[in-house]
This record gives sequence, C-alpha cells and structure tokens, in this order.
Amino acid sequence: MKPILYSKKLSLTQQWIGTTLLSMLPLIIAVTYATWEMSSQARAQKRLVMEQARISQLSATIQELSKDIERSARQHQLLQEVSLLKILKIKKNQLSDSLSEVKVLLPSLANNDVLQEINNHSEEIILISQRSNANRGQHLENLYSTLKNDSDTLHGQLRSAVQDNLDRAEDELNNVLWRVLITGLLALPASFLLLGASTIIVTRSISRLSLAIHDLGNGKWDKAIGINGPSDLVELGHRLEWMRTQLLSVEQQKAQFTQHITHELKSPLAAIIDAQGILADQIPGRVNNQQMAVLKILRNQADNLQELIQQLLNFNTISQGIAANDEEIDLHNLCKKLIARYRNLLSDASIQINYSGHDGLVTGNAQLIEMILSNLLSNAIHFCRPSGSVCVSWGVREIDNRGQAILNSNTTGSFWWLQVSDDGPGIDNDERDAIFQPFYQGRNKRHGALKGSGIGLAIVKACAEQANANLSLNSIKNKGSKFTLCFPDNG
Repeated sequence: MKPILYSKKLSLTQQWIGTTLLSMLPLIIAVTYATWEMSSQARAQKRLVMEQARISQLSATIQELSKDIERSARQHQLLQEVSLLKILKIKKNQLSDSLSEVKVLLPSLANNDVLQEINNHSEEIILISQRSNANRGQHLENLYSTLKNDSDTLHGQLRSAVQDNLDRAEDELNNVLWRVLITGLLALPASFLLLGASTIIVTRSISRLSLAIHDLGNGKWDKAIGINGPSDLVELGHRLEWMRTQLLSVEQQKAQFTQHITHELKSPLAAIIDAQGILADQIPGRVNNQQMAVLKILRNQADNLQELIQQLLNFNTISQGIAANDEEIDLHNLCKKLIARYRNLLSDASIQINYSGHDGLVTGNAQLIEMILSNLLSNAIHFCRPSGSVCVSWGVREIDNRGQAILNSNTTGSFWWLQVSDDGPGIDNDERDAIFQPFYQGRNKRHGALKGSGIGLAIVKACAEQANANLSLNSIKNKGSKFTLCFPDNG
C-alpha cells in the first residue's frame, strides 16, 4: 500500500470550527462596539444628569443668595449692626463662589455679562451699606431691583442651557443608536458572506472527494485522484488513489486475460470448424444422413461459440476505447454483409430480415457502427417470434434526437439515425436500464440452444457513448422492440 502522507493542514473539524468563528467575527465586533458605545453613553448620561442637577441647584442658590443679600442689607440699613454686615459679606462670598462654579460647569457662560453684573451689584450693595450717606437708601433700592432682575435673568439662561445640554445629549444618543444599528446591519450580511465563502472553501474538498468516489463507482479509473484541503480528507484522498490504482491494475489484468483466453479459444475452435468442413465435404469418406445432421449441429454450435468469442473480444476492445476515425460508410453494403452472416445462424429460416434507408453515405466510425449494427441484429434475431420479421432502417434528419419522427422532412439537422426493430416479446419497463448492463440476462429467453452472453446490448451502449450517439428504446409488451440511435453528422 502506498504510504499515507499526513498533512500539516487543519482537520475538517478544526476548519469548521475556524470558519464558524471567522463568520461570527463581524457579529462579535458589532456587539463589542455596541456594548462600548452604550457603556460610554451611559457614563456620559450619568455625568450629564449630575451636572444639570448641580446647575439647577446653583440657579436656585443664586436666587436665594440674592434675596439673602437684599434682606441682610435692609436689616443692616435699619439696625446698623456690625454682625449683619458680616453676614452680608458671607452671603456675598457664597454668591461669588456659586457664580464661579457656574462658569466651570457652563464654559459657554464664562464671559456672560449677567454673571458679572450680579457679582458687581452685590459688591456695590456691600460698599454702599458701609457708608452713612443720607441718599444711600434710594441707591440701594435701585441695586436691589437690578440684582433681582439679573438673578431672574440668569435663572432663565441656566434653565435654557440645561435644556440645550439635554437636547444635545438626546441627539448624541440617537446618533449612537443609529451607528449601532448600521453596524449590526452591516455585520449580519458580512457574517453570512464569510460563512458562505468559508463553507465553499471547506466543502470544495468534500465535493472533489464525492466526485472521485462517483468516478470510481462508474469505472473511470484513468484520472488520478488528488484532494486538497483538510488533513483527514487529504488522507482519505490518498487511500482512494491507492484504491484507484488497484482497480485499474485489476481491470487491465482482466482485459489482458480476456483477450488472451479468447484468442486461445479461437485457434482450437477454428480447427474444429475446419475438421467439420472436411467431414461435411466427405473428403475422408462418405457420410450418411444421420452423421451429416450431427455435423450440421456441430457447425451451428461452433458458429454460435465463435460469435460469443467475438462478442467477448468486442466488449474487451470497446472497454479499452477505440480511436476516433470517422469515415464514409455504406450502410447498404454493411447490412447485406451482416445479414448474410446471421442468415447462416438462423434456426428459423422463416424469419424475415429487411433493410432500407438513405441512398447516400453516412459519416462515422466504421468499427463502432459495425459493432452496434451487428449486436442489434443478433439481439433482434434471437428474440424475434417464429416467422416474425426484423427491420433495419436509417435516414438523415428525419427524426429528432429522441427517436421521434419529424413531420416536416425538410427540417434541417446535424445528425443521422439508425433503427433496428423486431416483433418479439418486448422489454418490461423495469428492465429497460438493466438490459444495457454487462452480463445481464433478462426475463425473456432467446431462441436457440446456446444461451446468450448478456453483453451484446452493453457493447451497443458503450459504442454509442464513444460515437457520441443518442441511444433510445421504444418497446411494447408482446409487440416488439425498437432501438434507435442518432449520430452526429460530421460530414
């Protein structure tokens, strides 16, 4: 046995796992991207909520501190206590800190005039409250009103800024969702595409392996088997190649044996026929009627045996192939020669053999055509009913390539046809394929004392395939069979 060459490639199972993981890669990337985007968005939303809550809190604090400053200033104006002035300064500092934090949280308001005015007005209220000017009351009232208006204005601006931030966050979330959706939509067909491509790559070796097994089963042993792909399939391919070489060797030995044994049989058979001829010609001495009848039986059986040997030789020859050699063939002369040969073998002289067809020559391989016609004639003669008839006909472009007649005889075509029919028992439907298999013996028994070899129609089918002819069978139970072949017209 040829040593097995183990490949370093992956096995079929490993390749299936690899291709599955590869096809899932786009989906894994899409899921990972979606997870990352949603996680980032969740963190951003959490941070945004905290910032917006703080801004809202600062807005309320600034309004409250503005009111506290006004309240403390009025109390100081009325009571002139130092402690109230200290409280006023504390509230002012708290207001300044809140305004500074707003600038940090909302950089867009860093240069906002309202923030600066609130800070300046609160500072001015403290400065005026420290003076003892008689006109400060009216001035402070104006500052209280302005501070309140500014704090209300700032409250509205902060509320708008919070809403703008929320709108931007919603837009960003929608963009993220769209990106995740598009990524998923792209990942799904990409996964299917990779899965399909990977499956084709992996199954290509399986297809080649299946084709190789099919060829082995059909006797196509000339083409070497080479399988690429997974290591276990490569190993199986090596074993099939070893099997192919063994089958090819056995077939060649069988063909050589068949050829040798048939040639060895022909020599003594020829001697028997010659001896029978000498006795029948009464050269050694006179022969009575009974002895002549025995000699006639001997000659008939010897001729039948010679026909069987010739069929074995033809089957062996066609199995090995016949070189293509198209030439012009005169079917009239060929039919006349074959009918004369089989007329001597007819046990029933009342069987009629008729032939007619196109007057011109046809083009084809003469050896193949002769084997086809010879075996079809032999088959028709041996299965024809007593006192029946066998008909051979041919023509050019008058029936289609399925054996059906074309009503318009002027129809152009590129084939010629040959047809052999008999009026025998016909062929059952379940046997129509089997009768073309070598050595198959059907239910119907042929006439004559010698049993058939079962390879006549197998030779016809093999010859038809080599001649690129279409072989069809039309048979009716108890009415006969009709074999039709359509040949390409290479003339």
